[in-house]
Amino acid sequence: MKAFFGWLDQRTGYRKIAREALFENVPGGSRWRYVWGSTLTFALGVQFITGIFLWMAYSPSSQTAWESVNYIQNDMAGDGCCGALHHYTAQVMTVLLALHLMQVVIDGAYKAPREVNFWFGLILLQLVLALSLTGYLLPWDQKGFWATKSGHEHHDRRPIRRA
Repeated sequence: MKAFFGWLDQRTGYRKIAREALFENVPGGSRWRYVWGSTLTFALGVQFITGIFLWMAYSPSSQTAWESVNYIQNDMAGDGCCGALHHYTAQVMTVLLALHLMQVVIDGAYKAPREVNFWFGLILLQLVLALSLTGYLLPWDQKGFWATKSGHEHHDRRPIRRA
């Protein structure tokens, strides 16, 4: 096994990258408030892993979507643990996004030379919020219909003209 990891390190340099990420010098010392970005990254990893397993059991057609979600929640191995973990991690990610954004703004981490990193973070924020809305639609049920409709109504507002 040691030979394999040595071979992999020669080709990718993963040990140096991991060392720099794990032992990064934090100006002013480490604080508990710096943990939000790391927990957000962990939650995103959980979302990817559980999402792949759920994706393998989901059937995306209007005739079979509800049945596949019912199967995932009630009959799939693990008693719906994967779906519940995915659901609750998505809820926690919204809170973590807000906490991380507050920490970045309070610390001024959006200023030069990190402004491009901040812009990228804002794009990821919008992407995560959009994906959390789309998860409601997957079962093709009334809850998904009305959640999606109310999310889209915000964009369809037009001024009312009175005669």
